[in-house]
Amino acid sequence: MYQLHVNDIYRYLFRLTRDQRQAEDLTQETFFRAFASLEDYHGEKVRPWLFKVAYHAFVDWHRKQKRRPVDYVGSVPDRLDASAVDPAEQLVNQELWEAVSACLDRLPEKQRQVILLSTMQFSYAEMAEVLGIGLADVKRSLFRGRQKMRQLWKEEGL
Repeated sequence: MYQLHVNDIYRYLFRLTRDQRQAEDLTQETFFRAFASLEDYHGEKVRPWLFKVAYHAFVDWHRKQKRRPVDYVGSVPDRLDASAVDPAEQLVNQELWEAVSACLDRLPEKQRQVILLSTMQFSYAEMAEVLGIGLADVKRSLFRGRQKMRQLWKEEGL
């Protein structure tokens, strides 16, 4: 189960936190919680169940972060990324990711979560299960979130 889903869980958490170390910690926390709560697993699909655990781990972490002061010095990388092949391409990708992230940050939490899960090929039913909301709410949130993203994208001139 770990080997099949660890990369997807990490990518999801990285998109939420935008911090490699924190995404790694939350991925570890997700699988720890999943293992600790195996008795709560009732034979449903494993992937949505794991994402639900990951989502709750993120929410718990996010609540704790609101209570702590921001450490700007700790968020500066220690060294440049040596794996980058083309600095111009990396800059364009970084600017594009920052623009998308800025637009995502301006969405309500539910719309942001539904959009992120949809990019990971989750079905409507799986998204509803992960977030603990109704199927109609998932569809409505995804539609409105996409509309809002398009509007924000146009406003930014991208």
